[in-house]
Amino acid sequence: MPSEWELVSSYLQHAAQYCISSLTLAELLVGLANGASPYFDQHQRRLRLLLGPSPEPEVFDFIPYFVAPRLGLNIERPSGLEGDFLGTINLILSAGSKDELTKRFPIEKIAKELAETKTRYTEFMTGRNNYLNGRQISPDVWASHILRFYGMSGDSVALAEVVKRLSANYEFEVYVSNLVRNDNFAISEHTTDLIDVQQLCYLCDPTVVFITNDSDFKNRTRKSAQANRIKTFNELLACARCKSPLL
Repeated sequence: MPSEWELVSSYLQHAAQYCISSLTLAELLVGLANGASPYFDQHQRRLRLLLGPSPEPEVFDFIPYFVAPRLGLNIERPSGLEGDFLGTINLILSAGSKDELTKRFPIEKIAKELAETKTRYTEFMTGRNNYLNGRQISPDVWASHILRFYGMSGDSVALAEVVKRLSANYEFEVYVSNLVRNDNFAISEHTTDLIDVQQLCYLCDPTVVFITNDSDFKNRTRKSAQANRIKTFNELLACARCKSPLL
């Protein structure tokens, strides 16, 4: 309801620093790219709602470059990578039509890249689960894969830090891996899990509280010590009504 969103927006302005995930922005851009031109104003409205709690929020960087420094890793962010996220939002909001925006911004390219990423995710999850053959990946082995992604290896201390900082991600992936073993579960029909598990990476920063309206996040990560920093919209609304802290 609009009144509830207004209450929550007002609460967030005073109770927390409002931040937006670049992944959330990417999802909205894909919806806009795949949507028909007559619905362009609806997609713009979603972006305006996103800015409701603050017209100038902090926008979290893409996952690899957000996580690395919080794991003590020093990686270089490509200079050509998109960084002006608020500028992108304002560009979309200033466009009079989808056709006008398409001439100024490559939204179809972004949609195609995300679709390709989801395909790779499907192949990765299927291949990994075939390899595991019913076995559950251990936290340390899982953490070693994360470090390998960054081109690094680590001792037991480094592995433990990855497991601690990304424990919600681990629990989520284990849950999905168990689902994949069920013949009635088609990972190709659940590629949004890729976005979901990536969103949880932001919890590597201990000051972050993740707000969602999807109860699957809480159900799949309940064994994680980070689970208390995952709040549903109703929980956020309750905090707003009582004027109580998020944590």
